[in-house]
Amino acid sequence: VRTRNVTAEECKTFPYRELAAADYVVVEVEDTGSGIAPDVLKKIFEPFFTTKEVGKGTGLGLSMVYGIIKQTGGFIFCDSEVGKGSTFRIFLPRHIAEAKKAAEPG
Repeated sequence: VRTRNVTAEECKTFPYRELAAADYVVVEVEDTGSGIAPDVLKKIFEPFFTTKEVGKGTGLGLSMVYGIIKQTGGFIFCDSEVGKGSTFRIFLPRHIAEAKKAAEPG
């Protein structure tokens, strides 16, 4: 698991067409597992999609994550290679709070 800031300029270096150029905080979750086959990867964010046996899961987990991230104005992508693992990248809009001026006495 990694986190970092990504600038609007750096967004252009990612291969994701849907990613709007903006400042984001990125959360990356990477594993060295079995990876996800390309035909499965296309469907992982669909509601009720699962590779598990009937009764072993509803297939709502990644769909719910996708929905929450989209509601915040963010993006989620998965890069995966069978036999090598997967990396999920979550781009959340970066907010930089402005400093408030102290009230002047009087």
